[in-house]
Amino acid sequence: MGEDDLNFNDLPFELMCEILDYLPLRDIKNASTVCRRWNAIIFSEVYIHRFRLQLNLDYALPVLKQMAQLLEASDREYYSVVLRANLGSPLTDARLQIVKLMIRLLAHRSESLYFNMADFRIESCVSERLLRGRKLQVIDTRAKYLPLGMGLKESMLGAICEYAVDLVDLVIAEMNINNPKALVPLSSLKRLKLLLISDYYPYVKPPEPPIDLPSLENLSLIKVTDESCHYFRVDNLKRFFIHSTGTDAPRTMDFITQNITRVSRLCLHFTARSIQAEVIFGWLDRFPNLLALELAGVALPVDVLKHLSPVNRLQKLIFVSCHLESMLLDELEAKLAHLRLLCFDGCSLFHKQSGFHPVHYDDIEELRHILPYCRVMLDYD
Repeated sequence: MGEDDLNFNDLPFELMCEILDYLPLRDIKNASTVCRRWNAIIFSEVYIHRFRLQLNLDYALPVLKQMAQLLEASDREYYSVVLRANLGSPLTDARLQIVKLMIRLLAHRSESLYFNMADFRIESCVSERLLRGRKLQVIDTRAKYLPLGMGLKESMLGAICEYAVDLVDLVIAEMNINNPKALVPLSSLKRLKLLLISDYYPYVKPPEPPIDLPSLENLSLIKVTDESCHYFRVDNLKRFFIHSTGTDAPRTMDFITQNITRVSRLCLHFTARSIQAEVIFGWLDRFPNLLALELAGVALPVDVLKHLSPVNRLQKLIFVSCHLESMLLDELEAKLAHLRLLCFDGCSLFHKQSGFHPVHYDDIEELRHILPYCRVMLDYD
């Protein structure tokens, strides 16, 4: 072809869209990285809506059955699926069939899922980078009816566990559920390595952990009751994160150590400054493999390390949003002989004349001289 011949990029927008339609969704994502023009076309409002499917679950039963048949027979892929429904009407088998079908299609090739229970949204994603892929959302068209909403949440979670058995990462956000049996279906996810759950409020301690996750390495429980620790059998766990709604540190630590002790990294976040941080350090000898501790939202007195065993193996100590009496904690060198990283992230230091102020670089300078083999820093990523 000569210099004056037609180039592919000279084609009009509409024709480019028709050509791209022949590609599967994965290849379209790759095509969006070829050049700026292709990226602009693929992510334009006109084109991206071709991969957005909206279904109304309030149609009559014969229509819902016909929709299910058509969707099952179709090989079309969608970036976004929105199911519109009046959550005040009965959760019929036909409506639930559509929901389960879309979850099955969504989760078929996904190893990571994000399920937001507050707005009934499911998205495939790369959890470490929070990159979102295909997604499913159920939207109520009239007033929400709470009992039905709870039923739909648990049905959708059950469908995930049924159709996405090869999941590696699962995020369940904004559960707002206190039913202790709601998460039991998670035991079917034998390959799961990362699980994040928020807003889970069981108030009953089970005699035995009902959820067995043999491959789980990373468990995060955010805004939960202390009892939630007892619902997971996690023999290979490496990292445990809990953001407790409780204000009794000994009770929280007691609940954790009854079931979770083999971790190498422990992250404890609290919301009450009245938490006795020195008590927390006294419980650390129950974690024989512990190498890293992250402690957040508590007040740190100068003798906070008094109950810490000197034979601990801590190499990383991270304080997040804590209030310190002094930067020079009592017995710091003796109790933390193996420490290689000490971080103060968003912490405040008490000054006699003016109260609490954010910790600055000047405040940690003396610590750097006292701990020459330890990296002392302000922010941790």
